[in-house]
Amino acid sequence: MQYVLLPIALGLALSTATAQEFSCSFALVVSETKSDGDTHIDSMTYHFQGANAAMVMYGRNGQPDVRMVFDNAARTITQLFILNGRKGGFVFPMSEKRWPGMAYSETAPAVDTPVQYTGKTKTLQGHTCREARMTSTRYNATAWIAHDIPLSLLRVFSYHSVGAGKSTAEVELLAQMGMTGLAMEMQLESLTEKPDVTLRVENYRESADPAMFSTEGYSTSFVEE
Repeated sequence: MQYVLLPIALGLALSTATAQEFSCSFALVVSETKSDGDTHIDSMTYHFQGANAAMVMYGRNGQPDVRMVFDNAARTITQLFILNGRKGGFVFPMSEKRWPGMAYSETAPAVDTPVQYTGKTKTLQGHTCREARMTSTRYNATAWIAHDIPLSLLRVFSYHSVGAGKSTAEVELLAQMGMTGLAMEMQLESLTEKPDVTLRVENYRESADPAMFSTEGYSTSFVEE
């Protein structure tokens, strides 16, 4: 899974009241393992505050960290970074053009193949999780899902598709598998030549850092649609 510096459903639906009240933060660690054993690891942090979200992508090879702020009321997506000591950024209209996977932040399409629960449970990050098995033409997956958290992994992955023309393949794969709820751990075994993938939620907290949603001190430019 590659994340580049931009130039620039919920299966378990949230009620309006729940969405307004819910907040959390966590790190998502994603590892890809090729058939030769070579492993690549990425991590991102997320903060959810009602309908708004913020995510931090960590730069590599000299690129700066990038913070993305999604303001649902203002209908904007703000990209913030620090480059050569300068705090800058861009503000984009929130649209399907700029965010192709936006629909998955709100709802998920119906699927023909339901999730199969095994009946097993275990506690992860303080939450009771149910083991689920899912499949697609590309992967067999095992996930441990915390249904008491009113957030879907689909919503989380919808933010990975920000950028004009950006692929929605990752979130579409989860939707096709019938993913609902937040998977605290997930293993995807490739049925093709693609790498196996492991997802893991770490440092889950039932609060969000307000500073993650602030643009104070940053000089931003608005980018027209």
